[in-house]
Amino acid sequence: MEIKFLKAGKGDAILVSSKGEHMLVDGGDDATYLFNELDAIYNKGESLNCLVVTHHDSDHIKGVLELFEELSNNRFGVAKDFIKRIYFNSPRLFLGKKISTGSNELSYKQAYQLEEKICELDILWDQLLTEKSNIFNIGSFRVNCLSPTDEIVDSYSNNSGAYLSSLSEGDWGKSLVDLSKYVSDKKLDKSPPNESSIVLEVESDNFKTLLTADITPKRLAQVVSDLFKRNDNKLLQYNFFKLPHHGSHRNITKEILSKIACDKYFISTDGNNHYLPNKKTILKVLDGRIKPEGKTEFYFNYQEVIDKLQITEVETKKGKFELIGNNKDYGYCFSAI
Repeated sequence: MEIKFLKAGKGDAILVSSKGEHMLVDGGDDATYLFNELDAIYNKGESLNCLVVTHHDSDHIKGVLELFEELSNNRFGVAKDFIKRIYFNSPRLFLGKKISTGSNELSYKQAYQLEEKICELDILWDQLLTEKSNIFNIGSFRVNCLSPTDEIVDSYSNNSGAYLSSLSEGDWGKSLVDLSKYVSDKKLDKSPPNESSIVLEVESDNFKTLLTADITPKRLAQVVSDLFKRNDNKLLQYNFFKLPHHGSHRNITKEILSKIACDKYFISTDGNNHYLPNKKTILKVLDGRIKPEGKTEFYFNYQEVIDKLQITEVETKKGKFELIGNNKDYGYCFSAI
């Protein structure tokens, strides 16, 4: 039982595996290591039980498109036998209408291409994945979709969306002490595509994590608050928590962190996306979460990102936290045994 955060360029590519069953969540925008993993799965006579495309952003969908090109070339045998089911909450599935090809947004063009490829290869694509969906299993893992709602999918399907972009030079060159003066929850991500992200809670008998994609903080706060209430207002226990939107400080808040008991936080990116992750995100986590006795650990699928952040040993000791780079050539692997 393991969860692999693959090196996938700026975006996410997460492989959940247990007892010969596999779920791929997104494909990033660099599929090099993804293909190595998929080749290994295929060569063992196994397949992807499901592929989840969390939302339309290029850094989540580009690698999936590359996978579908290889499927068209029979790299993995019969496409619908290798990918048993795909979850992709697109307007075509929800409203029966295609995404406009007139959009200038790269992500929309890629989403349209993916729709066409899914239909061409006859892969099972007949259900939305929302908070109302049934829990499903991947080996010993139970997978529960916590977001989006049908209303969010409906709203997003009926407009062209707006993509969050940043021209900021980021905060890598500033010290944590200097940045601490500017940490706040005032400027937050509100983009419709990110709000529509599929959020998955993955757990086994002794393991639980939350895969948050690029979810907006307002929506994630609603998800966490609902879980908190169902848990008798007790802190939500996670073995690790994936920080949304590649560690952007605009996608996490004190409200969210105050309801979670976790000392391991994961950031997925190569650092080439609008200077993400933000060092202010680390400060938010350190300030907003329930303090443990030990260190807070931040994990990365690229060691190079830690180098780019320019956080000193003095700062990590003072803040009682640790930065941990990839433990495998392909990224970072969490064992859930």
